[in-house]
Amino acid sequence: MALSEEATRAADVLIGIVGYSPVIDSYPLGPQLMDGLKARLENRRDIAVENMTWSPIHVVQRFQDEGAIRPKRVVLIGAAAVSVAPGRVRGFRWAGGNVPGTAMQERIYEAVTGVVDLENTLIIGSHFEVWPDEVYCVEVDLPADTFGNMVIADSLGEQASDDSDPGFSPPAVIAELVQAALAFALDAQGQRAQTKSASDCAGIRPFIRNWVAIDA
Repeated sequence: MALSEEATRAADVLIGIVGYSPVIDSYPLGPQLMDGLKARLENRRDIAVENMTWSPIHVVQRFQDEGAIRPKRVVLIGAAAVSVAPGRVRGFRWAGGNVPGTAMQERIYEAVTGVVDLENTLIIGSHFEVWPDEVYCVEVDLPADTFGNMVIADSLGEQASDDSDPGFSPPAVIAELVQAALAFALDAQGQRAQTKSASDCAGIRPFIRNWVAIDA
């Protein structure tokens, strides 16, 4: 799905949900987050909210298209690369930067395979120089099995077990995500935010590891 040119043409600020999923209503990066943002920005044509559920390479290509409209500020919302405190929401100002050539190739390879990842989107976007001067990210700590467990809980209904409990309140997390994203979108200069650069991001963890046994 590409960004709507019509939606972004008049927008100075773009809020993008990286990893949006319409499948589970209560999923923190799902419909309630999208609806909450749009409801709060109903009369703000200068701020667009978009589903960015596609790989970082597609994000780059979208902004590299001839005549593409680039917003003056971008706020990306997505899952944190490393889970340490489920449900925690944090905001950062993106300071850009690059990673070594081999590491960049690994990130681009992952992006080409269709993996959707917030940090990859930020780093690859900086590498291809598609970001404006003001870029912010809002991260929610979601354990790797959060989405799967929520799908199971949704299908089981009242029979869901304690194992499907995400360990946090989805409505509370969604409300916090909305508030944090709006703060950066509406008054970024007034926010006290830590900076994050490419060197602060977690490394790529390959899907496949090959072990070679060598006889002594």
